[in-house]
Amino acid sequence: MRKLSGKLTLKNCLIIHLERSLERKPQVRKLKKDLPYRTKVIEAIDGGKPDNDFSKSYTPRLLRPRYPFSLRPAEVATFQSHRKCWQEILDRGLEAALIIEDDVDIINREFTAAVKLAMKEIKMGDLIRFPIKLREKPRNRCVMRENISIFEPTLVGLGMVAQIVTFDAARRLLEQTARFDRPVDTYLQLRWKHRVRILTLWPNGVREISSILGGSLIQGKSNGDRLRREILRPLYRAKLSTYAFINKQK
Repeated sequence: MRKLSGKLTLKNCLIIHLERSLERKPQVRKLKKDLPYRTKVIEAIDGGKPDNDFSKSYTPRLLRPRYPFSLRPAEVATFQSHRKCWQEILDRGLEAALIIEDDVDIINREFTAAVKLAMKEIKMGDLIRFPIKLREKPRNRCVMRENISIFEPTLVGLGMVAQIVTFDAARRLLEQTARFDRPVDTYLQLRWKHRVRILTLWPNGVREISSILGGSLIQGKSNGDRLRREILRPLYRAKLSTYAFINKQK
């Protein structure tokens, strides 16, 4: 049962894993062994199945600033897989859960210290990111203990390899994303839309090892698509920064 106030505890971990990804199963077993939580493997939505109908959730050009790219099936499936984890948190009444993807490895000592700081600062309704690279700047105060910092970023970074999600954050995100128009990490940048406090924790003892597990499961892009993205991506980032500035006090 979740707490309405007081210190939160972290006892559960949800591992997102695509069942047909055989090369990642040993890493899933390693994570279940290494992590000091009750772990549950959440079967990822498979974007490669031809019978999947994503039209009920994916709605292009839904939000502002307009996302300039069409989502590939794997990106829609990734968003739905994270929604599946948020629903799991609600269904089980978890105060909070660590959600990690199956191409993650943990450096135990660093990870333990990072989680310790996270659980001192977390509040009900928060989501704390464990990025693999630090590309964010603090929006306001930055708490630092033993060379580990936790802060609310000016603009949320990309990547969803690992995060602690509280019950209220999961509920809010589910309410707001029955329909979506962009990848899940890009959606989290719209904090004025979802109203979830997003925190960044660095360093955190989390690293991505997809390159040694067979590479990304999201298909590559054509040369024409790459060129188009190189042109449109900076324009979108500029619009996103403008929206973030306009809404920084909201």
